Amino acid sequence: MFRIILAATFALFISACQSQPDPLIISADAVTNSLNTKVNQLKVEDKRSYSYLYRHKKEEDKAEFAPAQRPLTAIVEEALQPVTGSSSNNGLTWYVTIEKALVDATLHTIKYELEHSVTIRVEAMRANRRYSNFYSGTYSSTGGLKPAQATIERQFKQLLNSVLSDIANDPKLRLPEQEDF
Repeated sequence: MFRIILAATFALFISACQSQPDPLIISADAVTNSLNTKVNQLKVEDKRSYSYLYRHKKEEDKAEFAPAQRPLTAIVEEALQPVTGSSSNNGLTWYVTIEKALVDATLHTIKYELEHSVTIRVEAMRANRRYSNFYSGTYSSTGGLKPAQATIERQFKQLLNSVLSDIANDPKLRLPEQEDF
């Protein structure tokens, strides 16, 4: 009887240790818009072939995955709101696609390694002119034992803020109304 209770307790303990990670609480700060020209329309789409944000590699063919608590499209759209404005109908439209957003975690015996990466493509269109560019960033960190979820979230937020700031302050994406020749 004691062995059965001990085995059941051990099985519960092992299954609790292997539970899926909680969804990451990701946010982004509103970008600072240093340029005068506002974007008339902003369309954000997630083109990733996966729905998770965090991947913890375990063994050769095994991993744990965790999604973001809110869709990344909503987070990016909210952060880019300062660049939009309905005061003028200048016809400037941005098509923003999230190409990559991932935190890869590798846990060793006494340390962890995190590799954060974000790639966002923006296509600006006005009348018959268009400009597109990829904006990306990576961030690596290491630490002892296992990373805290708050650490993963904070580091990803910093990287996402940096990429979104690059997008908001790129004057080529504003496509001037008249080309100077």
